[in-house]
Amino acid sequence: MRLVLAVPDLLAHDRGALASLSSLARLAQFSNAPVVRQGALDDFLVTPARSATAALAALGAGYDPGAKYVLRADPVSLVAGRNDVVLSAHIDDLDAVDTAALLATLNAHFSGDRLAFHAPRPDAWFVESETAPDFRTTPLPAVRGAIYPHLPTGNDGPQWRRWLSEMQMLLHEHPANAVRAAHGRVPVTGIWISGGGRLTDIAPTQGARTFATKGPAGDVARGLAERNGIFVSEPPLDFSALQTEVSAIVVLSPAARMNVGDLDRDWLAPAVRALEHGALDGLTLLADGLGVAASWHAERPAWSRRISAQTRALLAPRPFVPPAPEGDDA
Repeated sequence: MRLVLAVPDLLAHDRGALASLSSLARLAQFSNAPVVRQGALDDFLVTPARSATAALAALGAGYDPGAKYVLRADPVSLVAGRNDVVLSAHIDDLDAVDTAALLATLNAHFSGDRLAFHAPRPDAWFVESETAPDFRTTPLPAVRGAIYPHLPTGNDGPQWRRWLSEMQMLLHEHPANAVRAAHGRVPVTGIWISGGGRLTDIAPTQGARTFATKGPAGDVARGLAERNGIFVSEPPLDFSALQTEVSAIVVLSPAARMNVGDLDRDWLAPAVRALEHGALDGLTLLADGLGVAASWHAERPAWSRRISAQTRALLAPRPFVPPAPEGDDA
């Protein structure tokens, strides 16, 4: 069995708490250096990397875009400063009524530009474009502080930057935002686009059995499984509930909702033990948080390597070192 274990927000936990987990330290000894990128762990689920994650997320959220080009269109709060505009929040508490009202305004304005906004759930927004833009975008989790360095670049970047400005103006005085403000909720003052592609960019493959949490964290995995004709279940309570003879992808609920000790007890530690004892042929850990995502992959270690790792753990233990967000010195 091979296991891909995806833990959203794991890297947002206290670095000292992560460094103290012997399971992660042992996995790091058996794996090569982690692959680290800006953004979210979703990119590691797709081959080639970063291909069509928006289209897969749309499919996983309940909207099939067919062969259309799709981008994530996340509602955000933007705050204007003296010299820049700062992204202050990702808005994820909209209800269906507000979502419908905001999208109706956006669709009415941009219909002439052949853009169409869709939200299969209030926390899953997307925009379709008639053509594939020639530009580069930044994943929302990687945006920290001023937005200007992260705005679209490339041949079509100027057009999309203008459209993003128009979206800000449309949303700024929207009646739905007035109601939100009156109830103490953060208004939607902008849209962040990223992750563009088509489902047809992803060739169907013989995938693994998939378990994915509900909500945005599991959307890409669900979309990928549907693309491959694989049934998706919610994750079991712990590693012991998996059938170890069947390869699997497991996307857990965001780790911010869990105690790191419980996460280690239920998933991390038993998965690493299974790798060490031969129940797993391979283990890949995907994690993200604070704007970075990382992948560790380890094959079942030989007996001599297990003994060597155990000896090092006793004589010269090396703590797990989580990747630091860009710009951090830690």
